[in-house]
Amino acid sequence: MYKINTYVVYPMYGICKVIGISDNKVNSNLVECYVLECEGENITLKVPINRVKEYRIRKIISKAEAENLLNVLQTKIHDIENNWKIRYQENEEKLRSGDIKDTIEVARSLFTRNKLKELSASEKRLYEKAYMFIVNEISIALKKDKDEIEDIVSNALEKSAKKFKTKPLEKEKIVKENTKTKKKKKDTEEE
Repeated sequence: MYKINTYVVYPMYGICKVIGISDNKVNSNLVECYVLECEGENITLKVPINRVKEYRIRKIISKAEAENLLNVLQTKIHDIENNWKIRYQENEEKLRSGDIKDTIEVARSLFTRNKLKELSASEKRLYEKAYMFIVNEISIALKKDKDEIEDIVSNALEKSAKKFKTKPLEKEKIVKENTKTKKKKKDTEEE
C-alpha cells in the first residue's frame, strides 16, 4: 500500500501524488480508493486499491536506478521503424506499459527520428509526453530541480542521436521524402 504524499507512476498520466485514501461506491459496493493528483495532466483520479496492479501503477524509481537510466539515455538506439503508423502504435504501447525503460526507448527513438525527418504532430505529442515522464520521475528520484534534469536529459538524447547511423539507402529515402515535402509546401504556397 502507498502512503499519503508518496509519488507513483500511472502510465499515460505520468507522476501522481497520493493525496488521500477514500471509500467510494462502485456498483453499490464500497471500494477503498487512492486519490491521486496527476501533475502533468493537472487532474485528480480515484483508483481502487485492489486494481493498482491491473492499472500498472508503480512506485518511483530509486536514486541508483535514476542515475543508471541517465546513462542508458545516452546509448545508441537500434533501428527506427519507417512506417509512422506502426512506429506510433509501438511507441504508444511502450508508454502505456508504464516501464521507464520503455519510455526512454520512445524518447530516444523519436528524438533521433526528428533529427532525420520532422515528426508528425501526434508523434511530437508522444515524444513530449515521454520526455516529461522521464524528466519528472528522474527529478523526483534524484531530488533535483526539473530544469537541471531537463538539461541533463536533453544532452543525453543528443549524445544518443549522434551515435545513430542510418543505412545509406534509408538516409537517401529520408532525404528524398524531405525534399518532396518541401517542394509540395512551396508549390502550395505559390498557388
